[in-house]
This record gives sequence, C-alpha cells and structure tokens, in this order.
Amino acid sequence: MTGTRIVPLGTPVTEHAPCWGDPDFAVADHRWKSSEELVAICEPVLYVCGGCPHRAACIRQVRPAKTRFDGVCGGRIWLNGAILQAVPDAEVSELPPPVIRKACGSAAGARAHRRAVEQQCARCEPFNHVIEGPQGEAGEDEIQQLELPCAP
Repeated sequence: MTGTRIVPLGTPVTEHAPCWGDPDFAVADHRWKSSEELVAICEPVLYVCGGCPHRAACIRQVRPAKTRFDGVCGGRIWLNGAILQAVPDAEVSELPPPVIRKACGSAAGARAHRRAVEQQCARCEPFNHVIEGPQGEAGEDEIQQLELPCAP
C-alpha cells in the first residue's frame, strides 16, 4: 500500500503495518514442530520488516519476550520470546528499555538484560561482551566447559 495513512486516535499503530493479520507472522502452533520449521515459515516474510517504521511499536504492543511469542515481530523471528533471527538493519534501540536490577553493573546484570530481551543499561554495557548466537545465548566459541579428571 502506498501513500499516507490516517490513523484514528487510540488505534494501535501496528494495525497499519503491512504485516497486520498475515498468518505467516503470528504462526499457529499446529503449523510447525521445530525451530527450523518455524524459521522456514517466517524467513520468507521477514523482509517485510526491513525498514518498517513500526518495528519498535510492534515489539511494544506484542511484548514477545513476556508473552513467549512465536513468529515475526519487530523485524525479528521469535521462538518462546527469544530472538532466533533479525533483519540486517534491526536496532537494539527498538527493544524495550532496560529494567534496572540489583545485578546491574555486572556480567549477571548483562545476562539478565539479554534473557529479558531488552536494551542493556549503561552500567551493564561494559559486561555485554559475549557474542550472541541465534538463540541469544553465548556462541559455541564462548562456552567453556570444566574438564573433570577421569574416575580410576
């Protein structure tokens, strides 16, 4: 759709986004059984979010991390409220603002922000050095295992 849109007061902005009502964005549980199947359904429509001015509003309205959303929201593919993939121009600033916790200012605080899928606060930013993988967790290179001696 081209041209300007008139949005009546009180109408959620996301109702005017190009994805509104498309079943490939909010994917019904019966259509997929694994994260790979979910991504296969969502990846072909993710491009619609590229450059969309409604991404931050979409995330605020759907609250995918809290609702454990599955599908495409705000330029990202979500599974159980965790980000699997994002459009190349996705910005951290589109995510909800950080909640200040007692753990802020530590690596645990930075992990709490990542788990809550929110922006990092200024105190946790120096601890946000872990490279995130597709599930928002540390990549395989960053995982350290404790090696125990073999039992005799």
